[in-house]
Amino acid sequence: MKRRLFIGLIIMTAVITGLLAGCSSAEENANNEGNKVFDQKVSADERKRMDLYLAVMEGAFREENGGNGFIAVKLDTLAGLGDEAKSEVLNKLKSLSENVYGFDKDKIDNSHFEVDADGRLIRTLDGSLLWVEIKEYDEDKAKITGVSWFGNTGAVFPSYEAVFTGGKWQLNLISMAIS
Repeated sequence: MKRRLFIGLIIMTAVITGLLAGCSSAEENANNEGNKVFDQKVSADERKRMDLYLAVMEGAFREENGGNGFIAVKLDTLAGLGDEAKSEVLNKLKSLSENVYGFDKDKIDNSHFEVDADGRLIRTLDGSLLWVEIKEYDEDKAKITGVSWFGNTGAVFPSYEAVFTGGKWQLNLISMAIS
């Protein structure tokens, strides 16, 4: 009888210990879920696209630009990227200029752009407007043009064939338009 009671107590202790070790508060679970979501805000495909877009826009900027006082980026051209990934693109472009922001054609900053009487852009004031034009995109191949615009008579349009190998995009310049 004592032996059964002793074995019963050991089993109950093991069960209670196991239950307590496996339990966590709802608040703790919510915090852990938030961390998972934060870590996964930028997917692997988005990261791959980001790397391509950055390489192409940086290439266009280095080819020719209107100065490094600012860089405005047409975010609507960054297909396949969510808001978090677009924000990361802007942050990474700060290697070219400390002042990088998303361009909004409805809210043109007159300290950065000269506009005509109809509100159309004429030129930048010590900066560049960057964007990409995707011709084709497959998982590991792309045909894409980068644009560094700094005026109606000042822009470069390098077009690339890109191949993703070894974890990086390899860009092959296929044409260059200059205005």
